[in-house]
Amino acid sequence: MSDSFSVKSNIRDYYHVQFLDDLQGQLSALGEQENVIFIIDKNVHALFPEVFAIIKNSRLVLIDPSEKFKTIDYSQEIIRELINVQVRKNDILVAMGGGITQDIVAFISSILFRGVEWRFFPTTLLAQCDSCIGSKSSINFDQFKNLLGTFNPPSEIFIYLGFLTTLSESEIRSGIGEMLHYFFTKGIDQAQEIADNFDKLLVDRSMLKPFISESLRIKKEIIEKDEFDTSIRHIFNYGHTFGHAIEALTDYKIPHGQAISIGMDLANYISFTRGMITIEQFDEMHSILKRNIPPFNLTKDNINQYFLALSKDKKNKGVLLGCILTSGAGKVEKIFLNLDDSLKSVMLSYSDTYLVK
Repeated sequence: MSDSFSVKSNIRDYYHVQFLDDLQGQLSALGEQENVIFIIDKNVHALFPEVFAIIKNSRLVLIDPSEKFKTIDYSQEIIRELINVQVRKNDILVAMGGGITQDIVAFISSILFRGVEWRFFPTTLLAQCDSCIGSKSSINFDQFKNLLGTFNPPSEIFIYLGFLTTLSESEIRSGIGEMLHYFFTKGIDQAQEIADNFDKLLVDRSMLKPFISESLRIKKEIIEKDEFDTSIRHIFNYGHTFGHAIEALTDYKIPHGQAISIGMDLANYISFTRGMITIEQFDEMHSILKRNIPPFNLTKDNINQYFLALSKDKKNKGVLLGCILTSGAGKVEKIFLNLDDSLKSVMLSYSDTYLVK
């Protein structure tokens, strides 16, 4: 994939993705437009003072990118700040931050004046390799995670790799987990290449560019066929059913992409026990995923709590657990499982054998 490409959408025909070398030049050009309002992650704004000095005379709203603020109430606070800087229907909201910033701004832009244009500078690896395309926005409501949302893609996405230099190793590992999940839905070559270069990728963030590009290419191919997630896009839930429950079980102490890495490995093991793949196929994929799996284990003490988290997954059908299993790298399908003692036994066996205590 080249340094720029377009994604076909039912909402705005196309939206565009561009890899940037010159962040300051792009911001300067946007800052000269009177109808632009910047909404920037306050942490990113503090990390790059020399960059944002360019837009000091522009209308600016800072956003707190905490999960606890991904709510209706906080969205209303941001709307009030936009009103204070005299937002108008023809204004363009330029968001800069990670997935939480993206969710809040995408949601607000879809309801403000019944819709205003927005553009996005993703600053985390997760946002750059995954969430920046696909149109989805989600915010939390009361104790319910991602209950509310819209389909509302930005008109332009600008990917600047320089943002990745400020990320922790944990944040890079999280993004790698999400990229691996895309690669395994397509095949194994790119996933193996990640594993072969794993330590280098954690240090030299510029090496991530081809993997980001490939991850987006794989996602683009599917979302252009199923933007509203009614059929084939379901394959991207691979690893997520089990991973989301791990996040809930650990109170989100395990980063998203690493929880997804465990979730894929567990899905692969369940696939093996069902005769869908051989032990050799499982071992080949496990050898890649284990590089990104943090210390975690399922035990008789927490398995019931884990099952409770699984039972709340929105992809379930009645009492059946909806998840994505594999018939081998590049071959995934939706399967419904009974949340019973047999499945508990399989999960505990997996944990005892393959997870780091």
